[in-house]
Amino acid sequence: MGFGSDLRNSQEAVLKLQDWELRLLETVKKFMALRIKSDKEYAYTLQNLCNQVDKESTVQVNYVSNVSKSWLLMIQHTEQLSRIMKAHAEDLSSGPLHRLTLMIRDKQQVKKSYLGAQQQMEADMIKVTKTELEKLKSSYRQLIKEMNSAKEKYKEALAKGKETEKAKERYDKATMKLHLLHNQYVLALKGAQLHQSQYYHTTLPLLLDSVQKMQEEMIKALKGIFDEYSQITSLVTEEIVNVHKEIQMSVEQIDPSTEYNNFIDVHRTTAAKEQEIEFDTSLLEDNENLQANEIMWNNLTADSLQVTLKTLAEELAQTQQMLLSKEEAVLELEKRIEESSETCEKKSDIVLLLGQKQALEELKQSVQQLRCTEAKCAAQKELLEQKVQENDGKEPPPVVNYEEDARSVTSMILSSVSLKRRAGLPGVSTEQGTIRYSKLGTSPHIKAGGNLVGAKESETPPLPLLGDPQKYLLVSVTV
Repeated sequence: MGFGSDLRNSQEAVLKLQDWELRLLETVKKFMALRIKSDKEYAYTLQNLCNQVDKESTVQVNYVSNVSKSWLLMIQHTEQLSRIMKAHAEDLSSGPLHRLTLMIRDKQQVKKSYLGAQQQMEADMIKVTKTELEKLKSSYRQLIKEMNSAKEKYKEALAKGKETEKAKERYDKATMKLHLLHNQYVLALKGAQLHQSQYYHTTLPLLLDSVQKMQEEMIKALKGIFDEYSQITSLVTEEIVNVHKEIQMSVEQIDPSTEYNNFIDVHRTTAAKEQEIEFDTSLLEDNENLQANEIMWNNLTADSLQVTLKTLAEELAQTQQMLLSKEEAVLELEKRIEESSETCEKKSDIVLLLGQKQALEELKQSVQQLRCTEAKCAAQKELLEQKVQENDGKEPPPVVNYEEDARSVTSMILSSVSLKRRAGLPGVSTEQGTIRYSKLGTSPHIKAGGNLVGAKESETPPLPLLGDPQKYLLVSVTV
């Protein structure tokens, strides 16, 4: 039973609990201040009475009066009581009241720290698992459209025989952007999955357990303050002794370890259902070359993967170094707190360690956040290393099949011209139609009078598609 395991969705209840406890401490502080004022006034009044009596008793009599002796003893005891009451009031001011003031300040800081950490964790959760992924998916869809548009323009350039290199460059650039973003999306998806898992199973429970630990530490400190208060204000009369016995008994019933059991039972909640973070396969509907949850290693992404892998390795090493430093700081602070606890003379001296204990809990939070970052970096690095190692020593495969695109464009042109010739449409007779092809670096082949040079009249020669289509450039088609 604890905050981390049972109150994962009860952050509002925890905040209300802290507010209520702060109001209670302010009430206790106000009461102690009034009690000190009252005790001081009472001690001052008793002292004034004793002084007046002393002045009136200065007249000496010529015999020893037992009544006078008794009276003087009563005055002396009353004066002694005045000094005791004054000392008690000063002890209350410098002891329980001072420590209670420190405790209220520390408790306000605990609440502020918890609220800030909780809001930051929720903001990070939304950013990593929703905002960033939606932004990447939006860019993904846009780059799919841009790549397909560049592809069509490249085919049109091949068909027209104009600015093919520029179109090819734009096609390559659009494809590279898409594949780079795909890899970024896959990595972000992996990070979001781990971030969410760490949030619900480790980070959030640890934060809540940290809050519960500080709450219990403060209950322990408050118990010490109450105990010291009861001892200072305790008097010797039977009536007051009985009252303070009741107070002492009520104080002894305080147990920090069971203080919040009923609170937990009332506000217990079930664990929240974790969001499924999976690759959005709808992004791949217009592209067959990309695979869900797979790092794309090819001639367009190989260098980028190496750079990303190096960056992740550096980030992981830096995170591990910071983690080691934080863990050492945690051990050192734990040791210092333990040593300070051994030197506490009063139970309420625990209040003096609350600031250090809060710093320790914040350090532990930092360690957990670094471990979360380490886990994400390690998983992303492993994903990249696996892909790089699988292709170690291999030549990155090309992404765009330019030969297939060229065949597709040429086949479409030939089909169009052949259909028009067979239909006998005006302006497309074999004597008027001219198709020119040029092998890069050579003279063009010219079709004139219905036949290509060197071809038989009874045949319709096929377009030259031998070897690499880059060797042949469609110069023009005239119809």
